[in-house]
Amino acid sequence: MKLRTRTTISPFLVILCWLYCLLSALAPFATPHRAVADAEVFAYVGGDAYFYTDCDENRGLFLLPKTYFVKVLSVEGEFCKIEYLYDDAYCKKVSGYAKTSDLTFVDYTPTTPYLYHVFELRYTIAGAPTDSSSLSQITVTCAYYGDYYIGTQSYAYILRGGEFGYIPKPSNLTFAENPEYANRLQNDTPAQPPSSGQTDAMSPLQIGVLIAVCLLVPTVVTVLVKTPKRTPSEQEE
Repeated sequence: MKLRTRTTISPFLVILCWLYCLLSALAPFATPHRAVADAEVFAYVGGDAYFYTDCDENRGLFLLPKTYFVKVLSVEGEFCKIEYLYDDAYCKKVSGYAKTSDLTFVDYTPTTPYLYHVFELRYTIAGAPTDSSSLSQITVTCAYYGDYYIGTQSYAYILRGGEFGYIPKPSNLTFAENPEYANRLQNDTPAQPPSSGQTDAMSPLQIGVLIAVCLLVPTVVTVLVKTPKRTPSEQEE
């Protein structure tokens, strides 16, 4: 008597194989965007954009210098949390907020992101001798952050001697514009505001493939586990 052996495939193994293939195919579409904090993100200031101390339009400290950039720490809907300037002997890094609609996000790190403008401010001492300029005046080095307007009067927001404050804007306080964004605009497309971490939605085609695979799995399993008919030679003893 001749015996033939048949290899039986476990239905459970078949289901696992199908699920593995399905998850492998759909995994790229379920990957969330990186948060802003994962990398440095900068935004360009092309128009009037206030630096706010909070997410409140009534808390504006100064107008950010046009043609320069801010570092975006996070996107919080209508406002972005931003960082401006850095720490050195004359200036300090400040963190605050700007309106998202006032910024243009870029996909590169600017060579000159911030306006670094340091100038000297001279004060005349009342009652000091007028025959000696060294005794009648005090010179203080200040770091300029931006303008602030009250009616037609313009003020400068500065850091002076470790303290922030306003002074009437000197008539000779000017600075050069930053041409970096304009130079790159012809070759680069402005980036969109970074996502806060939400995942991409599946397209209708991907949903259709998922449904089709789910419907196909029971059919395949049924075919594989169905007991085959024995041939006459196998029924002989």
